[in-house]
Formats: sequence, structure tokens, C-alpha cells
Amino acid sequence: MVPEFLNDVPLLVEVARRKSFTKAAESLGIGVSTLSRRIKLLEERMGVLLFYRDTRNVELTDNGAYLLDRCGFILDETRKAYDSVVGNMQKPSGLIRVCMFRDLYERLLKNAILDFAATWPDIQMELTFVEQPVDMRTDPYDVAFLIGSNIAPSLVARKLVTIEPHLYAAPSLLERYPLPREPGDLSGLPCIVLQRFGCRWPMHNGERQVFVEVQPQYSFSSVGVCLDFTLAGHGVGMIRGRDAESAEQSGRLVRVLPDWSGGFVHDVSMVTGSSQLPRRVRLFMDHILDHAPA
Repeated sequence: MVPEFLNDVPLLVEVARRKSFTKAAESLGIGVSTLSRRIKLLEERMGVLLFYRDTRNVELTDNGAYLLDRCGFILDETRKAYDSVVGNMQKPSGLIRVCMFRDLYERLLKNAILDFAATWPDIQMELTFVEQPVDMRTDPYDVAFLIGSNIAPSLVARKLVTIEPHLYAAPSLLERYPLPREPGDLSGLPCIVLQRFGCRWPMHNGERQVFVEVQPQYSFSSVGVCLDFTLAGHGVGMIRGRDAESAEQSGRLVRVLPDWSGGFVHDVSMVTGSSQLPRRVRLFMDHILDHAPA
């Protein structure tokens, strides 16, 4: 009985407000006879008279006025909620909650995100730096930048960039230690470890793949700090080629074991919990894809 009543509430409200079955039927897009029949069935199910009718006028009874007072407010609030949700999905405004590794922002996405803020000033952003992967199914983020391929199948991922780090050392370090010829030689050198990569480095040269257990002299959560310590000659660091490029060209860094991959080749992906996204989130993701450097 309740579902049938809920379906008839808009009819009741429209007739009461327009005081005309003809005008109400036009507004609702249904026939006058259909509208009249449904109101009559509603009255019969409830066992009350809701409208006084004559050839010229339609007036609410006391019971009808009571229902209009209660149901009209609920219907208005429902419409407001509907319009708000639709507007939230379509308008380029509102809040975006984003999380990523700090290094990703500082070394890759900073300019793209600042440009997005300048392009869409009505979109607010909460940017949270995390050092551990998040679970988009439970954590309160609209977009997460995740590293690696272990992304739950229920999530929607868009690949942003592939990162392949290599091994580098400062010339001052190689004056104190012999240049390694094989991955196993790294055990005799001080190494600088990015904490999220750990101390077991996978390496391959196209024919062989080995895993090197390094004993880190230094361990950091920041790529920038690893690079700083590598440049200062404190150890062999695993650095993204783009980050080491200028230092290598100027002779401040030397590629170590150039025939070997530095291991930890990984994708960085933008991940959301659903493909049905508010426009502000879609704008953000498209902007990052268009403006982030490779």
C-alpha cells in the first residue's frame, strides 16, 4: 500500500496546488481521466475524501489539506535533493579529495595541479600526502595516485606514467670504492634505499634476472632526499632517469651497471572507486593526463 501511495503523492500535490485536474494533468504529462482515476483510487484505498469537486472548482478537504501540508514539504525536499545531486555531478564546482605520495607531487605533478587550481577556481581540493597505499573502497578519497599493478578489479584505474629507476653514484663515491661490474658487487658498497622499494632490488639485463639484497647505509621515504645523499657521495642510489638527467650530464652522477635495469619498473595510475564521477573529478583527471610530464 505504501509504495502505491508514494507514487500518487506527486499527483495529489499537483492537483492541490493548481486546483484543477486539467491543469495538473497538463503539468504532469498524463491524461485528465487517468489523473482523476488515480486520485479516486487513492481516496478509496485510504477510505477518505481528499478533494471536493464540482464543475468549476477543486478544493481540498481537511484530510487532503493535512496530506498536502506533510507530503508537499517532503516532495519539495526530495526535488531539491535530486537537483543538488544532479548539479553536483554536472557543475565544475565542489570538493575533490586527492591523495598521493609527496614525491609524486613535488617531482611530477606540482605544476599540473597548480595549473588546475588556476583554471577551475570554483573547485576546492583536499590534497593528502600518504606514504602507504590506500584502499579506495574504504578510504575517503575521490582520486588516489597508486603505484604498481596491485589495484583491486572493482576500481577504475587510468595509467599516468611508467617509472623506471636506475642506479647512480657520485664520482667521489667511486674514488673510494671500485666500480661494480655485476649486481652482486653492490653488497660491497654503501647503498641508499627508498623505503617503499625495500632492500631487495630486482635487476635484469635482458638475459638474466637477479635479486640483490642490499644493506642500506641510509633509508629514506623521499626520492629527493635519496637523490641529495647520492649526489653528496654517501652511497649508490636508485633514481629515476629524469631526476638524475641533469646531474649525469654535468658529471655529478655516474650511471652504475648501465647494462642492467635498476628494477622496480612500475606504473603510476590515477584510481577512482567508480566510473560514475562528478564533473569536477573528471575535469581534474583529464587535466592531469593532459598536463603531467611523461
